[in-house]
Amino acid sequence: MSERILRWFGDYRNEEVLNMVRDHLELTRKAVEGLYNMVLCACDDPEGKKALYDKISELEMKADQLRKDMIYKLTERNIFPNERQDLMDLVRAVDWVADWSRDAGRILVIIPFEKAPDEMKDTAQEMCKECVAGVTLLAECINELSQDRMKALELADQVEMIEEDIDEIYGKARRYLATLVYPGFSRGALILLGEFLDAVETVADWCENTVDIVRAIAVRVH
Repeated sequence: MSERILRWFGDYRNEEVLNMVRDHLELTRKAVEGLYNMVLCACDDPEGKKALYDKISELEMKADQLRKDMIYKLTERNIFPNERQDLMDLVRAVDWVADWSRDAGRILVIIPFEKAPDEMKDTAQEMCKECVAGVTLLAECINELSQDRMKALELADQVEMIEEDIDEIYGKARRYLATLVYPGFSRGALILLGEFLDAVETVADWCENTVDIVRAIAVRVH
């Protein structure tokens, strides 16, 4: 990795691709925010959660198509192959954030989450709220690559700290899953509840994985 990629981010001729990156980030952020709203809805209004899931699904599909369009555009640009690959990896990592938000929502549609204990509801809400904070900082982090790489690194550290916080909340949720009573949940629904928590935690993991790529782009300058 060299200064060329940082210049690439700042080159006006690549503005079309960079705008697509920003649009992709916004679609991803909205998908994660949609998951948070879906959890809030699922606590009290099981009939309304399907429409919110459909919106998350739509956002994820738009993000996935935009990722494919960006990859096509990158193949047309005059950029070194290893640097092109880093950019493709960056966009794909962001796309996994949207993918796992959709997967979490798909599970939430199925399970009777409104019957879960309040402790579990509150903890799931907390996890998803922190995911929104993480993906919002992730977008800022990537945008800073073309402005201030040291600021991008600081934001990457903040995203990682949020992921660590989510890990702690996830651990609490797993304890609740193992120790609380879930009236109205079948054994299969309890298994799916565990998978839902795993999916939300994976959203946070992919935010962290993405900032690792940002760090590689920002610090490997010679």
